[in-house]
Amino acid sequence: MAVSIVGCRLDYSNSILYDISQANIYKLQRVQSILARIVVGAPWTSSSLNICRDLHWLPVGRRITYKLRLTAWKTLHTSQPLYLSELISRYLPSRSLHSSNTNLLTRPACITSNFSFFCACNSTWNSLPAHVRSIDALSTFKRHLKFYLFQSAFSV
Repeated sequence: MAVSIVGCRLDYSNSILYDISQANIYKLQRVQSILARIVVGAPWTSSSLNICRDLHWLPVGRRITYKLRLTAWKTLHTSQPLYLSELISRYLPSRSLHSSNTNLLTRPACITSNFSFFCACNSTWNSLPAHVRSIDALSTFKRHLKFYLFQSAFSV
């Protein structure tokens, strides 16, 4: 029960949390680390990084990008919700280029202080590897996206 309550609060408004300061990410990460220790019943001296890895929990910063990229995928493939599908558009060059078939989004001209869904979604989506961006099935996309983020978060 604690996982669902705290987890949904950590995931709330991810487009606003995107690109916040590392100090604020650290505060949220501490909450997740405490929750992980409580769930497992581990002592406070144990490594929360290892516990989160064993629980298959992404660190908070990666959770934010996971949710943004998942929302981008859903918006691109279902055009729902309409208010979000109007904000993003696929990159379609005026002539035939190698990047024409890479499933990229147009690069927005965002002000650094503007952390809207439009800016966050486009920049995080375009930074995904091409083989992950090109997946058409939702369950497969989720699995590959989490594996990609998990591997980058816990690589040794």
